[in-house]
Amino acid sequence: MTDHPIYSYDKALQRIEEIVKQLEEDDKSIDEMSSLVKEASVLVKDCKVKLRATEEDILKAFGEEG
Repeated sequence: MTDHPIYSYDKALQRIEEIVKQLEEDDKSIDEMSSLVKEASVLVKDCKVKLRATEEDILKAFGEEG
């Protein structure tokens, strides 16, 4: 899924939780599961980038290099 909405960190986390719940249901086809896993993967990567950027901002605020 390359065209995904831009979420805030909190919204992305919420969407990941929704996807996990959907994946736990037994009524998904392989194609649906694959699409959900791809979407979750993109969201997790986005969250990691946001966390790293926040960490760098905090380190800079305290005069430390990351």
